[in-house]
Amino acid sequence: MEDTVAEKKPRTAGDRDGDGCNGEPSGTAESGGLAPDWWRGSPRRCWWRCWPSRPRRRLLRRCVLPLAPRRRQRRPLRPRPVHELHPLKKKVLKPKQRPEIPLRFHPIPSHPTSSTPPVPLSPSSSDPRSQAPPQNPSPNSTMRPSLLRSTSQLLRRRSYSSASGQPERKVAILGAAGGIGQPLSLLMKLNPLVSSLSLYDIAGTPGVAADVSHINSPALVKGFMGEEQLGEALEGSDVVIIPAGVPRKPGMTRDDLFNINAGIVKNLSAAIAKYCPNALVNMISNPVNSTVPIAAEVFKKAGTYDEKKLFGVTTLDVVRAKTFYAGKANLPVTDVNVPVVGGHAGITILPLFSQATPATNSLSDEDIKALTKRTQDGGTEVVEAKAGKGSATLSMAYAGAVFADACLKGLNGVPDIVECSFVQSTVTELPFFASKVRLGKNGVEEVLGLGELSDFEKEGLEKLKSELKSSIEKGIKFANEN
Repeated sequence: MEDTVAEKKPRTAGDRDGDGCNGEPSGTAESGGLAPDWWRGSPRRCWWRCWPSRPRRRLLRRCVLPLAPRRRQRRPLRPRPVHELHPLKKKVLKPKQRPEIPLRFHPIPSHPTSSTPPVPLSPSSSDPRSQAPPQNPSPNSTMRPSLLRSTSQLLRRRSYSSASGQPERKVAILGAAGGIGQPLSLLMKLNPLVSSLSLYDIAGTPGVAADVSHINSPALVKGFMGEEQLGEALEGSDVVIIPAGVPRKPGMTRDDLFNINAGIVKNLSAAIAKYCPNALVNMISNPVNSTVPIAAEVFKKAGTYDEKKLFGVTTLDVVRAKTFYAGKANLPVTDVNVPVVGGHAGITILPLFSQATPATNSLSDEDIKALTKRTQDGGTEVVEAKAGKGSATLSMAYAGAVFADACLKGLNGVPDIVECSFVQSTVTELPFFASKVRLGKNGVEEVLGLGELSDFEKEGLEKLKSELKSSIEKGIKFANEN
């Protein structure tokens, strides 16, 4: 049987087989490569036949497209006269304007985590940077709140007056240019309780004062030099610290310093009795066991003696006992407390390790004896380590700053300030004795007892009494005969 062949339409010269140039899709196997009847006459054309040539595109872009109508932009609204809305009103309606509302001063709120109100400022009137914003400004003030806030914060940072509500306290250091006086001046400058720091010495004080005054802490520093400026340095002082005198040298004991330092202490004590008789006196000059009785006798002659306001600084013995005990017992030194009683020289130093806190059972009796001996000879250890080039100046300055800070806190009414100090006492039969004292607004509020002692400590207490008694009598004799 013969196959039937479909009749084909003759093709023109411009036709292409299956290219769709005449609106025909590419042919299929059934149609023999030609488009079906339903496709013929379709408006679809191939894109390269309908796309304009390059000259035509240039003509359209330059001549025809610019003539096309553009979208009209909306004109801004104008205020319409009122008479257009209402025939009886001839006024012109002005655009609505916002009234000018003056910004009022709002106090800067305190820190969200703080429950206390913001501390008022008391800046210095001489410093234009320290002028605080007015407390009740005019309601017409237009200063931005952000500017007010930043200005107030700047004043808080720059203010060099007492901004903590604490009373102003003046501290005088006699012997500020010495080995102990210079680091002590630095530490007292950093104390926030000090508002005025007076530095005195027979020479070199202006340089020390200028150096320390550059530290950005609130205390104002003034330097005084020579006996003619001693009175000005002491006037109005609340606390007087005396590190004046010569330091120890290899082979010297504290008693060897007596002949030199006793005269210095006597002259300074006379000036204190004259210019600031109500000040708390912290005696650092060695030998403390003798210089404190000398100062007491000078004050008695001047009629200004107050046993509650004269202290022999023995804090260095406490500092050493804490450090040695913590190191031996492997305890954090900041949590350790060891009372030290007796005096401030050799065997008169008696640390009470039986009352040390926190208590430990890891130390034997031999360890306690070794710690006691090292505490008593701590000054000699430093002198020998420095090979005759100095004594325990830095640690003594730290101890003096710690005790002075305790005195300032007591003057400001901080409760339960307890430190060890060499004061007039009735704890033993001796007129002066170092023990724990409670400090307050008047100096010594209470002299605390010795507490329960171990057998080793009782034995040490009996040994030190004779040595301490002779040192006290030596100081009293010097003050009465000179």
